[in-house]
Amino acid sequence: MRSAANRSPLAALAALGLLLALAFALDPKTRPANVLTDFSAFYCAGAALNRGADPYLAEPLGACERAPAPGWLSRSQPALAIPAPLPPYALAAFRPFATLPYAAAAFAWWAVLSAALACTALALRRATGLPWAAVVGAIALGDGYVGLALGQIAPVAIAAVAVALWLLESEREAAAGWVAALAMLEPHVGLPACLALFLWKPRTRLPLLLAGAALAGAAYAFAGPTLWREYFGAVLPAHAASELGNVKQLSFTYVAHRLGADDALALRLGDLSYLLMAALGVALAPLLARRANAPGSIVALPAAFAVLGGPFVHIAQIGIALPAALLLYARVESTRPVLRWAIACLALPFVQLGSLGWLFPLLEVVVCFVLLTALQTPALKAAGAAAVAFALPLIAWSLIVTTISSPGPALLAHYDPHALAEANWAVYVRLVGSNDPLAYDLAKLPTWFGLCALVWASLAAVRGPSRANDVARNGNAPAGRIAI
Repeated sequence: MRSAANRSPLAALAALGLLLALAFALDPKTRPANVLTDFSAFYCAGAALNRGADPYLAEPLGACERAPAPGWLSRSQPALAIPAPLPPYALAAFRPFATLPYAAAAFAWWAVLSAALACTALALRRATGLPWAAVVGAIALGDGYVGLALGQIAPVAIAAVAVALWLLESEREAAAGWVAALAMLEPHVGLPACLALFLWKPRTRLPLLLAGAALAGAAYAFAGPTLWREYFGAVLPAHAASELGNVKQLSFTYVAHRLGADDALALRLGDLSYLLMAALGVALAPLLARRANAPGSIVALPAAFAVLGGPFVHIAQIGIALPAALLLYARVESTRPVLRWAIACLALPFVQLGSLGWLFPLLEVVVCFVLLTALQTPALKAAGAAAVAFALPLIAWSLIVTTISSPGPALLAHYDPHALAEANWAVYVRLVGSNDPLAYDLAKLPTWFGLCALVWASLAAVRGPSRANDVARNGNAPAGRIAI
C-alpha cells in the first residue's frame, strides 16, 4: 500500500490540476496565450498535403492558419505564415487530422498528447521505481502544460523514448526498437537515440530498419520525393537561420549569436555542438548502462545530450532529457545531490514566462516543492527552491521593457506567398521574438544548468567506481517490476 508520505504530494498535484482547470474555465487571463499555435501549423501542413500543395511554402499554409476559429483557439496574424519544419513523414501523420474541422482536430490532438503523457509517466514509474509525485511532477509543466498549450509534437517523441527505456529495462529489446522509431517525429532528438540502439543493441536493428522503411515509404506515398529534397536542402537550413535571434531559443547557435558571432559562424557552431553532444551521448550510453545497471540509458542518454547545444532547441524538446535524469537518479546514489536540482530545473519551463498566464509562477511553486520533496529533498531546501521558482519569472518579467508595435505592415511588406514560410517567419522573429534578451537569458539559466548537471552526473557515474543502486539490498522491488 502506498504510504501517506507518497500520497500527499500526488494529492497536491491532483488538486492543482483541478484548480487549474477551474481557473481556466472562469478567467481567460489565466489561460496560456497562443493556444495550439504549433498544432495549427501542423494541421495546415496536413491540409496542404491533402490538397496536393507544398506544406513548406507560405501559401496555402498561412491562409489556413489565419482561417476563422473558435475564440479559445489562436489564429495567425495577417501576412504571417508559421512554419511547420517537420520531415515529410511527420507532416503526413497530420493528414487525417486535417480532414476534420479545426476545433474537432484540436480535441483529437489533445487526446493523443494526453495519451502520450500518460505513457511517459507510467513507463518512467515502472522503469525507475520513483514515487508517482516525482514522475508526474517532472513532466507536469514542461512536457505537459507547455506541450498541451502549444499542441507540440514533442510529447509523442518523449513518450517514445520513455517507453523504449522501460522496454529495455524489461529486456524487451526488439519492442524497444519499434517504439523508439516513433521518436523520429522529432528527428534531432530521435536520431541519436535510434543510432545508439542500432549500434549497442543488435536485437533492435531489424525493427529500426523496418520502421525506418515504413516511415520513408509513407513519406514517399503521401508526400513524394520532391518534398524530401526541399526539406533537407532548403527547409532545415532556412528554419535554423530564421530562429537565430529568437530569445526563446535554448540552442548553442543562439548562445553564439548572443555572444557576437556572425550568422554563418553561429549556425556552424550550432551544427558542430549538436554532432559532438550526440556523439558523446551515443558513446557514453553503453558505459553508463553497464556501470549503473541501467540498460534504458542506451536510448535515453543520447536523446538527452542532443538538446544541450545544437542549432535549434526550444523548451518543448527539453523534456527529452528527463527520462535519462530520472533513471540515473534512481540507479546511481552518488549523483542524487546534483540530479535532484537538475531534474527540478529541467521540469520548470521558465522561458515561457510571458505566455503561460498569470498563474504560471504559482504553478511553479507547487510543482517545484512537490517534485523536490518527492526526490527526498529536505522541506526547508524545497521551500527555498520553490520561492526561487516563484521569484525568477517575476524578476525576468520586470526586465521586459520593450513595447512591441504591430508587426503587420512590416510583415505585409516582406510577405512572399511563393517563398518558404521561414522567410516570413524570420521577419517576425526579428520584429517580435528578438526583444529583451536579458530577461529571457535569465529565465533560461536554470534549464542550461539542468542540462549541464545531467552531463556532469553521467560522466561522474561512468568515471567512478560502480555505484549502481542495489534495490534488492534496500528491500525494494527491482526497477521495472514494481506494483502499480
